[in-house]
Amino acid sequence: MANPLLSKPARSWLSLTTLLWQHRLVVPGLLLVTLALGVLAWHFNIITDHTNNQRNTLSKASITVLQALPAPIEVTAFSSNSPYKGRYFRKSIQSLVQRYQHIHPAIQLQFIDPSTAPALAREQQIKKEGEMIIRYRGQQQRMYLPYSEEAFTNVLLQLQHGARAPVLFSSGQGETALDSSAGDGASQLAAAIRAAGLQLLDSPDLALASAEKKLPVLVLAGASQPYSQAQVTAIQTHISKGGNLVWLVDDPARQGLQAVADSLGLAISPGMVIDPANRQYDIPLHALSTQRYSGQGPTQEFSLRSFFEQAHAIVRHRQPQDPWRTLPLVAAAEHGWASSAYRMAHAEKLPAFNAQTDTQGPATIMLALEKTQPSGELQRIVVIGSTGFFSNAQQQRGGNLALSMQSLQWVVNNQPSVSLPVAPLRDSVILLPARQTWLLLLFNSFQFGLPALLLVAGWLSWRRKHRH
Repeated sequence: MANPLLSKPARSWLSLTTLLWQHRLVVPGLLLVTLALGVLAWHFNIITDHTNNQRNTLSKASITVLQALPAPIEVTAFSSNSPYKGRYFRKSIQSLVQRYQHIHPAIQLQFIDPSTAPALAREQQIKKEGEMIIRYRGQQQRMYLPYSEEAFTNVLLQLQHGARAPVLFSSGQGETALDSSAGDGASQLAAAIRAAGLQLLDSPDLALASAEKKLPVLVLAGASQPYSQAQVTAIQTHISKGGNLVWLVDDPARQGLQAVADSLGLAISPGMVIDPANRQYDIPLHALSTQRYSGQGPTQEFSLRSFFEQAHAIVRHRQPQDPWRTLPLVAAAEHGWASSAYRMAHAEKLPAFNAQTDTQGPATIMLALEKTQPSGELQRIVVIGSTGFFSNAQQQRGGNLALSMQSLQWVVNNQPSVSLPVAPLRDSVILLPARQTWLLLLFNSFQFGLPALLLVAGWLSWRRKHRH
């Protein structure tokens, strides 16, 4: 029976629609449309971000980095398929990488379960579940938590700028030997450097530092004999070309590097830093231990206790129009001083403080310099006031090995980085009443009032149904 409230054209259209739906080709047609939509969904991927502040969309900085990486990018994530921790890692990694795959389809993501492929995990030196290896054109970088856009984009940025610079240790002037396992050797540090994936070189020819296409990180590992004039010139050329430097310094005059210290504006105390507090523990005055670190550079978030033997104080005064940023890293001997009269032969004798020649503590015994190059890369120099800090005897103590590796990696990883603004989660903020009475009313309404309201509504519905 036709509805009298509808107009004649509406009734005609309704009758035609009903007739068409009853046609025998409707079901095959719907199947064909569904199949076509499935094929289109398989070949085309449309993603839209409807969050309040577009927090699931890649930033312009990340898109710029991706556009500079045209070749395929391989991402290998080592994570188990366990229902708890492993699947959490996999879901987080996949969610992050998919945002990049939408812009760069050549990103390939592969998951490997370390429990089913233990040999491969050992070969790749995987230490934690959820660790990722990102490869691009024969280079690779590692990434772990946090799985954030900023961290992943900076890894891609390092791959874009090429392989990290090798580490060149000087030799031939009494420096700590990399291949020696003795107490004064540096075999432990050398093994840690290679394990970190850094290329390690050892040569007495410092001219190699400035001859390489990619300037290496030059390490002056505590020379006990003065460098020749040709070697000093090579060091200065390396610095002037933008090369990075790690310098274990003694008295610069004894190492023949006073000109280098002057060019960098460094003043190194000729005497050692001593700590009178060591006497109560029967420890030599020149054996320093500290946990006083700067929250910047390689000592950012570093908290392990480190030990320094025969350390010298390092001072750098501000200069006009100075391109270098001075970063004091480690301080020691809060109640001590850098003494010009102290002699190790009489380690038990505490010399008097001389205001004319000595410097009151706490003394800076590790310092860094940083300068931005026109290319955007950072030139970095780390000066450590203890010539034996890289030795095996010192690396075994406290956090010395960790501090050494953290410092070397900070100098090597000098490529530009991306800092992305943190998008506030505006839709996750709940404003609650300030008065306690209103808070109690609010919580009790949800805890007791809402269930009671639902119960009453159900009872009224049941009563109305039985009444009619």
